[in-house]
Amino acid sequence: MKNENNLEWLKRLSSGSTGSRNVNKSIIKFIKTVVERYQTADPFQIADFVNTEIDWMDLGKHPLGKIIYYGNQPIIILNNDIKDTPQQYFTLAHELGHLIVQPGLTAYQTGRFNHDVCEYQANQFATGLMGLLYVEENGYGPDSYYDLVHHYGSPVNELD
Repeated sequence: MKNENNLEWLKRLSSGSTGSRNVNKSIIKFIKTVVERYQTADPFQIADFVNTEIDWMDLGKHPLGKIIYYGNQPIIILNNDIKDTPQQYFTLAHELGHLIVQPGLTAYQTGRFNHDVCEYQANQFATGLMGLLYVEENGYGPDSYYDLVHHYGSPVNELD
């Protein structure tokens, strides 16, 4: 969809016409607020704006990312295996989803195949944010969810 703006992409995302599941309207509200406030959908810039440190560590094959807290300060840990790959964008957006949609929540994961509400919300946040980053970088929205996966990595079944 050439010349599509951010709001048009979010409408398509919430309707399910992107090839992904419908994104919850409350998650869309979070995404819209973040992008309007910080004037970008780039998760690295957003992490900087919200004063969240990003550290890279060897984490094995999984997890791809996680949040830890030093006192009240969140720190996002990303797996060295995804550094300098497109997957770093989706993974950081996913972790930001936890931070923004579920502030202060810790120890919500039990393993790689856990697709509970928290993971689902973080995946929705990441998908929406990556769609807006695609618009920001290209001037139009992706034709489908699979365009996002190709451009930014991290199909949902690979996320922790």
